[in-house]
Amino acid sequence: MLGKLLHGRYRIVQILSAGGFCQTYLAKDTAGDRHQICVVKHLLPASNDPDSLETLRQSFTKEAQALEKLGNCNQIPQLLAHFEDNLEFYLVQEFIAGHPLSAELQIGQRWSESQVVQLLIEVLGILEFVHSHGLIHRDIKPSNLIRRQQDGKLVLIDFGSVKQTWMQVVTAQGQTSATFAIGIPATIAVGTPGYMPSEQERGRPRLNSDIYALGMIGIQALTGLNPGQLSEDTDTGEIIWQHQTLFNPRLASVLDKMVCYYFKDRYQSATEVLQALQPLAQYSHSQHSVSQQPSPLQQPTATQDTIPVFPSNSSSPQLGSHTTDAAVPNTLNKTVLLIGIATGVVSALALIVASYYSLQPPPPDSKFQRYPVSIPSKKTAGGNITLANTLSGHSDTVWSVAISPDGQTLVSGSGDQTIKLWNLPTGELRRTLAGHSGTVWSVTLSPDGQTLASGSSDNTIKIWKLGSGKLRRTLSGHSDAIMSITLSPDGQLLASGSRDNTIKIWKLGSGKLLRTLSGHSDAIRSIAFSPDGQLLASGSSDNTIKIWKLGSGKLLRTLSGHTERVISVAVSPDGQLLISGSVDKTIKIWNLSSGKLLRTLSGHSDWVNAVAISPNGRTLASGVGEIIKIWDFKTGVLLHTLPSHSSDITSVSFSANGKRLVSGSGDKTIKIWWL
Repeated sequence: MLGKLLHGRYRIVQILSAGGFCQTYLAKDTAGDRHQICVVKHLLPASNDPDSLETLRQSFTKEAQALEKLGNCNQIPQLLAHFEDNLEFYLVQEFIAGHPLSAELQIGQRWSESQVVQLLIEVLGILEFVHSHGLIHRDIKPSNLIRRQQDGKLVLIDFGSVKQTWMQVVTAQGQTSATFAIGIPATIAVGTPGYMPSEQERGRPRLNSDIYALGMIGIQALTGLNPGQLSEDTDTGEIIWQHQTLFNPRLASVLDKMVCYYFKDRYQSATEVLQALQPLAQYSHSQHSVSQQPSPLQQPTATQDTIPVFPSNSSSPQLGSHTTDAAVPNTLNKTVLLIGIATGVVSALALIVASYYSLQPPPPDSKFQRYPVSIPSKKTAGGNITLANTLSGHSDTVWSVAISPDGQTLVSGSGDQTIKLWNLPTGELRRTLAGHSGTVWSVTLSPDGQTLASGSSDNTIKIWKLGSGKLRRTLSGHSDAIMSITLSPDGQLLASGSRDNTIKIWKLGSGKLLRTLSGHSDAIRSIAFSPDGQLLASGSSDNTIKIWKLGSGKLLRTLSGHTERVISVAVSPDGQLLISGSVDKTIKIWNLSSGKLLRTLSGHSDWVNAVAISPNGRTLASGVGEIIKIWDFKTGVLLHTLPSHSSDITSVSFSANGKRLVSGSGDKTIKIWWL
């Protein structure tokens, strides 16, 4: 496989693991100038039987879509691509440089209680996100938690949900076969001894099987012993560990409940554990601030300290002995580790606050809620911003929101494959539109408020009549998921940006494809028309923004400056400025006509997932992680910070009169703000 070019762009430079039905490679993405390093998982079916292959293909697609959703969390490697070639299946994932948590958990070395609490809270935040999508990791262990070199945060790797599709399983009848492992009566040893609870050993994993595994990691850190060194009660099966160390009884109680032998006696959700840890987190933070005790985290050994860690299975070898140019080594020093610990403390408190709000049961009928939000000292002349309503109804991430020109209708698209129409003033759900067979990534409304368009991971665009909810037509032409759609200011044209790296321009009235724009080397994440309808801006995972002349389809210029994926773009109402938000945690403001970079708004603690400009051009709203930031657009001064959602914000939109701001989130809710 070395040197082979997959899918016309991914060149294999190193074999990381080979065996069974899953092989893992290090590859260079040859598209673009950066030659980004990535990881390729090669999944091989055990049989060429047509029925078996089709079942595997459907399972592969379903799991790839699930991993695609998880890409919204920056502590999970992003799925960059998935494809089939010659009846074999490939997943391309983001490459994570760092070292495994196992390098920090040295035998005989005990972590402090505050550090254990910080570890639990950080990983629980990731599990809360994974479990909200109905997925169980099934192999939580120290080597699958990577301390990212860039920022010291933990990243959860090696999602077995795809790999298990091709695993050998032993059925109740004793027959061995390669088949889909989820939801069938089979006994599957998926997981790692010591971190795997009894129900998982029997092939019946639950969401709180992951909680058990994390609890064992916590006990390992607190005692300095590997799980295999701990005893079990022969009568109850419970872990005996408390005699091994001094401990806070409350922390011991939490850990004991996390690792209860019977799953019904355990915490039932990550959120429930976060709630139990809340008082410990507050206490640990105050103690850590006073004592400034030294960290037990050790720098990895000489065979580990320059190794970029990748998402792979547990049998994958460490790369300490390899020196290929693909490895991109960077030495991780103690300074980075200490920064990571400090970041963890702050992140812990933020997660605790978020978990408190996420524990409140959502109203079954989106009842009207109104309360003032705490705002920083700088305020606009209009006074405080008020959270007017929280809408619950979607069963998955709300990826896109749009408001009708008359301000009466709110539209939302979700990972649950539906579109919902809401009465914006009251929050009442008017209608649910079903028709897509994949995630609805983007929704947009025509300027006259009569037409709704939606783009989906099923590779189609659907055009709906807003008033009746009737499907008018389906547009096909893209070969991969449609990530962004928008309508021209005159309502005549529709533009769509896709993961197939192209933009397509359609005639809205007839559905005719007018033009395909090619030039980006990676997925198009966001597109926006200029107010005069003459220009189109596109932001891409290739880290660039391109400006196109709509009439001719000519590429006018490429804007470079972001160091990571550009997730969102918007054009100011006067057509003078372009705004972009990126995974590099910055917002950039550009002169649209010249392409000159005018200002960078930095200092964000998370990805900038969404940007929107108020109709009067005075205010910029950005979705940064779980919060909304409101900026003075002309000066770049931060005016307000709104602690809003319990998961990453995916979209923000102003009403036409500028008096309302709407946000959608991975927490499955929509929030409506009064400005």
